[in-house]
Amino acid sequence: MRLCRVWVKRFTALSMLALIAIPPSVDAQSMRGTGIVPTGLLLRQLDGVKRVLIIGAHPDDEDTSLLTALARGWGVEVAYLALTRGDGGQNLIGPELWEGLGVIRTGELEAARTLDGGQQFFTRAFDYGFSKSADEALSLWSREELLEDVTWVVRKFRPHVIVSEFSGTPRDGHGQHQASGIISREVFEAAGDRSRFTDQFEHGVEPWRPAKLYETSRRRFFGGRGGTDDDITVIDTGSHDPLLGRSLFQLAMESRSQHRSQDMGAPQPFGPQDTGLTLVDTHIDGSGDGMFSGIDTTLVGITAQLDSSLGARVLPHLEAYRASVTRARGVFGLNPSAIVPDLAEALEHLVLAGAAAGTVADQEFMIALAKKRTLATQALMAASAVTFDVRVADDLLVPGQAVQVQAHLWNGGDFHLTNPMVDLEIPEAWEAREMSVSGLSANGEVMAGTLANGLLT
Repeated sequence: MRLCRVWVKRFTALSMLALIAIPPSVDAQSMRGTGIVPTGLLLRQLDGVKRVLIIGAHPDDEDTSLLTALARGWGVEVAYLALTRGDGGQNLIGPELWEGLGVIRTGELEAARTLDGGQQFFTRAFDYGFSKSADEALSLWSREELLEDVTWVVRKFRPHVIVSEFSGTPRDGHGQHQASGIISREVFEAAGDRSRFTDQFEHGVEPWRPAKLYETSRRRFFGGRGGTDDDITVIDTGSHDPLLGRSLFQLAMESRSQHRSQDMGAPQPFGPQDTGLTLVDTHIDGSGDGMFSGIDTTLVGITAQLDSSLGARVLPHLEAYRASVTRARGVFGLNPSAIVPDLAEALEHLVLAGAAAGTVADQEFMIALAKKRTLATQALMAASAVTFDVRVADDLLVPGQAVQVQAHLWNGGDFHLTNPMVDLEIPEAWEAREMSVSGLSANGEVMAGTLANGLLT
């Protein structure tokens, strides 16, 4: 069998070298690899556009079971925004404190996100230790600067729903927890206000108005919120997930256990479990009880902001894309390669939709389309059993130094790959030269079950 075209993800050479620098946002889309589990998890993300931002003060404040249920179970794009890196906390595994502890806890969050499927954001706020009140925390941090940072994340991530881990009242205890709840409520309005933080618009973001603001209700058992259970939207996390072979709560507890410096190791009990949300504010009238009730989360729905003629050109491709994804889900089973033709067709329709839209479509449409193309490409490679790896000979470079880069493409599936391409993203002043290629057939294909290698410098 032959797959007409495979879009190989572009790899950034610098990312292989930056071993000590951790970016503000850590992207952990899935349990990476090929086969049934990675492919199945990616299939859950291909239909619809749903984004949720969870906001807390420190690493380990997040409701991991909620995050895992949304990301792994529902296929929602979820991120956790920790205002700090937990620099002022305790360290039960070593002597590092302050900045050193912040580095450790940042790594623990990154490890947790690779399991639960979330993305990770931070602000510039430094955890200076325990605070007695929100007023103290917001004065030491600078309330306006903190709100500016959180507004930037909201405008960048564009969540439909914001979930605050805290109420913003003395019930939260720690002053930094209270400040987190207060800022979560303020950003719900500020992010969509074009008059706030206008310099951000020079850096590729636009005002964004989230539809709903929730507060987590897991803390009600510790006196953390008022009201009754009737106010709570309950989300099941304890049901067995046949794809994962365990419950989402069990996976969440494995994620929780990554916070080793805080002694957060947790058992993974089976059986019924749930978490809950309380609606705090909404920009939707009569939105209903569900988390996304009243929000158009369909991929087709994002064409509503396009002009009628442009929407008419794009809509058929999006409908065809969804039909291809639906067929793939129906066929998906023990042999992921069976859905490769449907996924290739789905990806082609996304490319055609982008071409039909051109450059005049609104930002939300273009961002959503680009993310779906990335996910569809990942799903296609996972189902095809195609693995791509880049290795750099040296992890520390000095000006004028040449370094070898090895690229390995393993076609472990049933299809031959035509015209595979490797494109290194490097700074403008750098040069890349192809030294050798091996493993290709006479007509330039990577045959099923074979390994192709490239050497660049």
